[in-house]
Order: sequence, then C-alpha cells, then structure tokens
Amino acid sequence: MAAAAYLFISAGIILQKKGILWIGWEGRKNKSYYLNLSVWLSGFLLMNIYGIPSAIALKILPPYIVSAFAGFGIIIIVFFSGFFLKERIFKTDYFYSGLIIVGIVILCIFGSRSSSGSIGKGFSSIGFFIFPILLFFISIKKAMRDKYKNIVYAVVSGCSAGVTVVALKGLVHNFGYVVADYFSSEFLYIYIIFAIISFVSLQISLKSGPAFITGQVQYSFTIIYPVIGSIAVFSERMDTIQLFSIALIVYCVIKLLKNR
Repeated sequence: MAAAAYLFISAGIILQKKGILWIGWEGRKNKSYYLNLSVWLSGFLLMNIYGIPSAIALKILPPYIVSAFAGFGIIIIVFFSGFFLKERIFKTDYFYSGLIIVGIVILCIFGSRSSSGSIGKGFSSIGFFIFPILLFFISIKKAMRDKYKNIVYAVVSGCSAGVTVVALKGLVHNFGYVVADYFSSEFLYIYIIFAIISFVSLQISLKSGPAFITGQVQYSFTIIYPVIGSIAVFSERMDTIQLFSIALIVYCVIKLLKNR
C-alpha cells in the first residue's frame, strides 16, 4: 500500500510537469492549452488518490517507514521522466535505484509495526509543524532566481508532505477508517493545511525548474521530515539499523540528484 501511494504521487508529478504549460498560458486557449490542462488534471487526480493506500499502510506502520517508500517514488520519477519527458537516464541511476530498494527492505524488516497516535505538546513538536509554514511565507516574500526557487519550494513541499504523513497517522491510529470522527481531531485540519501548502509549493517548484530536481528534493524531505515527526510528535524510538537505512535512502536520492 505504501508503494502504491508513492507510485500515484510520482506518476502525478510527471503528468503535472508534462502539462504545466497551461499555468501562465498566454494567448487564445486552443487545443494545446486544453491538452496540457487535461494532462495536468490527470496528475492532480492521481496525486490525491494516494491518501487511500497511504492510510491503510499507516494503520499498521509508523510514519517514517511509510515515508521511506518515497525512495521508491523517486525511482518511478527517474524512469518515467526518461520515458515521458525524454530526460536523460544515467547508468548509475540503476545502481542507486537498487540501493534505495535495499534500504527500504532493510527498514521494513527491522522497523516497528506500530506508533503512538498522541500528539506531543513540547517545543520540538510545535517546531515540527511551524517550520514548513515559516519557510513557505519567507519564500513568498523573498525574490529568488528560478534555480533557487525550484529547490526551496521543493523543500517546503517535501516537509509539508511529511507533516501530512504524520497527521494521517494520527487520524488512522485514533479513529481507524471512521472518517466522520476525523472532524473532531486537530490532525484533520493539520492534514488539510499542509496538503494545500505542499501542493502549491510543488506547482511553483515545477514551474521554476526540472521535474528531476523538484521530485528528488521534495522526496528527500518527504523521507527525512517524518523521521523528525516520529521522534518529535510521537516520541518514536529508532535503532542504528533503521537510521542507517534512512540515511542510505537519502544518500542515494542525493546521488541521483547530482546526476541531473
């Protein structure tokens, strides 16, 4: 279910990048405009389906394990980008993609199968939720070149996506799949707010630069940030093997990013 969730997100990113030209379109809205819009909307729908398999996975697994499957999502982006966007694929991409799979497998073998659904009240927990919001508004007010805008907004999107994973964990842990009960939880509103911030930031990043940069920076922080959230919000404990697996996945993501 975790793999399916990030498959949907990755395919959605590629489709949104392929159809991104409809945003800021100038001139008459012709066949090309509506084709781009249709492709972009297809990506939008795929990205919003991901919550269903993700919730099923989070019912059993802690956030940092589910979010580690973002590494699988990066592999999808690498090869889908090569096929659909005609972007270059390097020989080392196969090697690092294989290592990402190894890291995910190790993490799943040694990871725990449950996590607390009670939100922490300490400073670290508050900081976890506040950081992406502050970075988002600082980025809006500060003028940046497209190269930096591409990266910074991808960071905001990744951190915000990480918050949604933590929030969704809180919902399914406390209420299962009884959606009507979600409205009484602060986790639902946290999920909605950060889903919007992640979505908006993703579009700005995609508009500013290559899908490879956007996807891999965003996914790096989607992997890292729930680790912080698991510790800060749920007081989750991780051993050396688990941290090594996460570090391996992030390292491979960075190596893939440097090829671009």
